[in-house]
Amino acid sequence: MALNPLRDALRQAGAGAFGEATPFRAEADDALIGFRALRDGFERQVRRGDLTPKVARERAAEAAGKLGEALRRQADGYSPAPRAFLDRLVEASNARARAREGLSLEGLQRETNRLLRRSLIEQQLVGRAHEFEGRAFVRPMIGGPPAPTLDSLLDFHETAVHAGDEAAQEWGRRQLEGYRNRVLNADDHRKIDRACDRPEAVNPRTVVGYVEAIRGRGAEELEAFVGQALAAGDASACAAAFVLAREAPEGPRARLVRSVLEGLGSFPDAAIESLRAWEADARRSESEAARAQADFAAALAEAEARFPGLDAPTDAELARRAREHARPVARLDQGEPIGLALDRRGLDPDELRPAPTAGH
Repeated sequence: MALNPLRDALRQAGAGAFGEATPFRAEADDALIGFRALRDGFERQVRRGDLTPKVARERAAEAAGKLGEALRRQADGYSPAPRAFLDRLVEASNARARAREGLSLEGLQRETNRLLRRSLIEQQLVGRAHEFEGRAFVRPMIGGPPAPTLDSLLDFHETAVHAGDEAAQEWGRRQLEGYRNRVLNADDHRKIDRACDRPEAVNPRTVVGYVEAIRGRGAEELEAFVGQALAAGDASACAAAFVLAREAPEGPRARLVRSVLEGLGSFPDAAIESLRAWEADARRSESEAARAQADFAAALAEAEARFPGLDAPTDAELARRAREHARPVARLDQGEPIGLALDRRGLDPDELRPAPTAGH
């Protein structure tokens, strides 16, 4: 059991809050600023003798509780991205599902042919495995059984692409994907990604590469990339366009967001399904990060509401304060110095308020 439960809770809340950055931190900070202004007011009232420390702590604790409730309510389902991104993805996914259910005879034939072609490729992968290995595997100079190398697999895949051999292309891609863990060079990883890229499938690493290459460019370049992704029907490029639009701030890039959301109907099926899963996961993570910030702000407010070290003023202190306030305020507008006018005083902090404007 912790010797100081409040300190332990504050430490845990702080560790959770600073584990992930979230725009919700600004809202939590604003709420804390308002709470601290209220808390400082209670503290001044205690020092003036208008409130007892017990009452001040009770009121501050009540304000801290309301702050925690309000922030947790805001953090529930919080995401900096507009809800329209998830709604449009769900709408597009449902529309695709309805379209598949109502396929025409011609559409059913195309789907059947696609499945038959995939089945044929899988059969060839088994039947031609020795052929592929003989073409792609290299016998080491120091002896031993033949084994693939990155260059031999890349050459094999490139030859298969030029020959239009779909089974060989698929075998080469699978071999390269399995070879990834054996190379450490970033350039080699990029070569594997380019070779394994399938326009009809989403490759998360390719999406990350697109986003990193395009992020920070001007609005015109971003819009050009989105247009090219939609025209090519490349699932990874379309997914990257969606991610870039989700990150785009309002204002100059609003047109980019609008073009991506309007073009969702043209996204490949794989991009729609992957993005829907990613968006749901992203919103859940953003809500959890916001909740961590809300918990930390609430723990801070609870700790500060205890007013550590605050005691009620003694009778002597109250009497001295009364004597000070009995003296008139120094005439600063007439150049009268406070330090040399012992029968006058300066303004109290509570009296230092902006003068009311005309009409108020």
